[in-house]
Amino acid sequence: MKMRKTLALLLAALMTLSMAACGQKGGSGSTAGTSNPGSSSAAPAGSNAPSGDVAMQYMAQDELDAVLGDEGYLVVDVRKAADYETAHIPGAISADMDAAVNGDTAAGVETMTAATKDVDDTLVLVCYSGKKYAQAATNALSQIGYDMSKVYTLEGGFNAWTEGLSKEYPMQYMSAEELNGKLGADGYTILDVRKAADYETSHIPGAVSADMDAVISGEDVAAGVVTMEAATDGLDDTLVVICYSGKRYAQATTNTLAKLGYDMSKVYTLEGGFKGWSETYPDTVEP
Repeated sequence: MKMRKTLALLLAALMTLSMAACGQKGGSGSTAGTSNPGSSSAAPAGSNAPSGDVAMQYMAQDELDAVLGDEGYLVVDVRKAADYETAHIPGAISADMDAAVNGDTAAGVETMTAATKDVDDTLVLVCYSGKKYAQAATNALSQIGYDMSKVYTLEGGFNAWTEGLSKEYPMQYMSAEELNGKLGADGYTILDVRKAADYETSHIPGAVSADMDAVISGEDVAAGVVTMEAATDGLDDTLVVICYSGKRYAQATTNTLAKLGYDMSKVYTLEGGFKGWSETYPDTVEP
């Protein structure tokens, strides 16, 4: 009996030790499971990640056309700098956000900080299609504390803006006789929009070359913006547009000038174009 009692006591002791060991193991696992997420020293998941994209507000193409060049508005081209150099909306400044789009948010913040230094204007962001690059710029502007009620993204981006150049604006005409009476007069500029090679071969006296062939051929619609911006820089003259017959090249020029905000009451197309002029005044054509 005494031996049985001793064995029973030993078994009870072993069971107690075994249960204590299991309880300690379970308690240790529970502590490990709760200490990591709840630990004050551990960073919350995603603490270094963006909290989400900032909401964008948009400006329509015609709205931009209406305010282009106005005080209080700044057009910020956030495409790659090389694409800005190729062609851009008149008056736009470059703020390349390519690095930010590719993950370098700090570079985006730096770019937007520099672009908006001492600026309190309404900003119109222009990217390729009004999406990724504009979103990166919007996020960066929010991060630096810009007044987001003044930040807009151009609907459709630069791609849509250049497509808008194909919208046909009404043309007004000037006869060859009227132009002949104004040759050399102050306040008039004759723009020969034919191919540069054809201008070199022969042109109306005093005309300047502004080759719009790239637009007509469809190779580079944006090139027309660059050409007309350069041709009319600082001008407030009445323009007389000379193309081959007063049709396609003149229409493309009229569309571009309207998009650039030129005073269209001062833009005329020569009736019959260079062909009609050379038939009426063959002796005035300059080689």
